[in-house]
Amino acid sequence: MKRMAIELFSSARLLLPTRRFRWQLLLLVFIAAAIPVTELLVAKLFTDLVIDGANRSLLELGLSVSIFAALFITTRIANYIQKTYRVKFFDRAFGADTRERSSQKESWEWAMALELVNVFSFITQLIVISGFFFALSPVFAGINLLLVIIVLEVFGRLFRKQQIIQRGYVEAKRNKEAVAPAERLGSRIQTAEFGTLLASFLVVALMGVLIWLSISGVISLSNTIVFFLGLRLLNTTFSSVSSSLMRFARAKANSF
Repeated sequence: MKRMAIELFSSARLLLPTRRFRWQLLLLVFIAAAIPVTELLVAKLFTDLVIDGANRSLLELGLSVSIFAALFITTRIANYIQKTYRVKFFDRAFGADTRERSSQKESWEWAMALELVNVFSFITQLIVISGFFFALSPVFAGINLLLVIIVLEVFGRLFRKQQIIQRGYVEAKRNKEAVAPAERLGSRIQTAEFGTLLASFLVVALMGVLIWLSISGVISLSNTIVFFLGLRLLNTTFSSVSSSLMRFARAKANSF
C-alpha cells in the first residue's frame, strides 16, 4: 500500500505543475468523497422516516422530507459538477505544462490523469464512509476499518504486480515483439476482477458480522439498514478502485 501511495502522489506532482492545480485536484477529490456520505445520510433519514414516521408530528415530517429531498438533489448536482469539471481542469493544467511531448504520450497522460482522480476519489470515499460508520457504531466501524486496510493492502500488491506486467508489454512493443491484444487487456482485467472478487468475499463476511450484531441488539434496526447500504456502497467502491488502479498502471506504463 505504501508503494501504491508513492506512485499516486508522484504522478500527481508530475501531471500538475503548480501548487494551484494540486489544490484544485484536492477539491475535486473532496467533492467526490462527500457524495457517498451524503447518500448515506439520505438513507439514514429515509429509514428513520419509514420506521418511526408515524410517531412524528407533521412539522417534523415536513422538515425531514425537505432535508431528504435537498440532500438527494445535492448529491446529483455535486456528482455532475465533479465529473464534468475535471476535464476542463486537466485541460488547463496540461496547457500550463511547458514540457514537450508527443500526441501519443499526451493521450496516455490524459488517461492517467483521469484515472488518478478516480483512484484518489474512490480511496477517499472509502476513508470517509468508514469514518461515518463510527458515528453509528464504533464496534462495527472498527471491524470495517480493518477490512478496508486489508483490501487496500491487497490492491497495492496487485497494482505493483500489474505495473511490472504493463511495463513488460511496453518494452516488448519497443523491441517489436508481438503481444496479443487479448493478453494485454486480459491481464489488466483479470487482475482488477480478482481484486474485486476478494473484496466482495470480505464484504459478505462483514455483512454476516452485521447481522449478528443486529440480532444481538448491539446495532439498531435503522442503523443496520444504513450499514447494509453502506457496505453495498463500499463493495461498489472497492470494485471501482481495483479497476481504476489497473487502468492507471497501464496508462502510466505507456506514458513514459
